[in-house]
Amino acid sequence: MTLALAVPFPGGSILCADTRIDADESASAAEGNALISVTSGNRMFAITWASRDSRAGRMLASEIATVACNAASRTDLVPGIKRVMGDWFRSYGVAHPPPLQFLIASNTPDENTGRIIFCEPPSTVMDVYGPSVIGTGSRQITPWLGLVTPRFNTTFSVRSTVLRVTYLTHLARKVETHTGSGDAEMIVLSNRGSFTYIDRRELRAAEAVGDKMDALLLDTCRQVLCAEGDQSPQAIAEEFLRGYFDVMEQNPQMLFPSLSYLERPSAAGPVPVPAPMPTGTTG
Repeated sequence: MTLALAVPFPGGSILCADTRIDADESASAAEGNALISVTSGNRMFAITWASRDSRAGRMLASEIATVACNAASRTDLVPGIKRVMGDWFRSYGVAHPPPLQFLIASNTPDENTGRIIFCEPPSTVMDVYGPSVIGTGSRQITPWLGLVTPRFNTTFSVRSTVLRVTYLTHLARKVETHTGSGDAEMIVLSNRGSFTYIDRRELRAAEAVGDKMDALLLDTCRQVLCAEGDQSPQAIAEEFLRGYFDVMEQNPQMLFPSLSYLERPSAAGPVPVPAPMPTGTTG
């Protein structure tokens, strides 16, 4: 069952799917892909799904994408999705259809933030106001969704959000024992009329940051929880800083060059890509 994650942010939304989480063993690597993107006028849609039957998920996702493109307005989107899911569900008759869940990212220049829609046959269609995750491994990372939710009066850059989403998928694969042979996919939609797929090589490179983060968090917990009364808090803080700087030396290198495609000019102007971050280790 594919792990799927949707994250809205000011100016767009991110959709991520990872078929390495308990992927359907009967499907090939190409069939295991779990992202579809389509455009209709000034609207863009990206769809991902979670199911053990990857073929059924791709077929119904294609039908949902067709309905989304043909919808005359935003209000017509939900009834159309319900209709096509209901027809698919009833086609099985007395047989049990495979469980399917979908996350749809919808972006238009008229909206300030990305719209995320959760769908489940036969008739569940609802807006999700914030990060959402479905599929195997979702229980492990649901408590961590606050990582991709900015604090009050703060914002995340697109690059930082992509890196945080990558870390969440890393956590799911670490905990989940059944892993498939697929790969992670990620698409970034902009409300300014552009989108980009993040190169899979960039996503794999970002996983190394996740490994170092795990080591840093584990070591910090060990130092704090095992501290004795005569142990200096300064020594614990210095040990944490050494691990922190080790992670930050690699973090700024994760620039995700694929994000440069979001700079495509539109009527509203280009979407800026953040500059490299300082590590704080010099000076």
